Amino acid sequence: MDTAATAGRTVLTGADGTPVMSYVDRSRPGAPTAADARAHGPGAARAALEHLAGWTVTAVDGLAGELVAGGGQQVRRAREMRRDLAADPPPEGWADEEPGPGLRLAALGTGGDGLGELFSTFLAAFPEDHPDRRPERSEADEFALLAALVGGRALGPAMDLSGLVVDDDGGGGAVRVGAALVVNDRPDEVPWIGEVFRRPDPRYAGLGGLLLRRALGRAAEQGVPEVGLAVTEGNPAVRSYERLGFRTVGVYSTVRLPATAL
Repeated sequence: MDTAATAGRTVLTGADGTPVMSYVDRSRPGAPTAADARAHGPGAARAALEHLAGWTVTAVDGLAGELVAGGGQQVRRAREMRRDLAADPPPEGWADEEPGPGLRLAALGTGGDGLGELFSTFLAAFPEDHPDRRPERSEADEFALLAALVGGRALGPAMDLSGLVVDDDGGGGAVRVGAALVVNDRPDEVPWIGEVFRRPDPRYAGLGGLLLRRALGRAAEQGVPEVGLAVTEGNPAVRSYERLGFRTVGVYSTVRLPATAL
């Protein structure tokens, strides 16, 4: 079995040189990741299990099912959604929406005490029973993932479409992040909603949607044709995305392969 790179994709080939599987390598230190894995012939799952041992692989149901049958562990099932900004431009005014009294917009990373306050809001938004909170990940793991996302090491650089809503009187005179949006300039993809969340407090209700509307409006003004995101199956946020004009384009599973080849 050999590997080759073709148009940004890594290709696994059989003994006769025929491609059997391809993927986009989105690995980062300590987290080898094969995204958008595609089968091109018989033996795709076997090739992945042999040559990508210990990797995390995202694939559509057929290939994902074979990887699980071969010993992989499904860790997430999600739908990919897209918002077409060219054929269906956002309503006028979205780009200029402002939060209510006592709240203000801020650039990503400028609210509260930086990433620490942002992570505090993240933990409040994603309690342990939330569909997007993985039980196998510690708080340290979650912090590292958020830091990688904001720092551009997970899905590409954070774009200026990202932003925060901060509360200058968040309690005890401290500045609190009420809501956050991270939009990443994903390589070889459309701009990507890496994360959007808010504190579960009535004062901050609707702020995630406000940040999304602003981002979509501003992206359209900049000539961005499309924006994408992924949402875990079972997360009720999918209805909010649909109201904003996002449409499902596919469903895939994330599978962690055994650490040793079978």
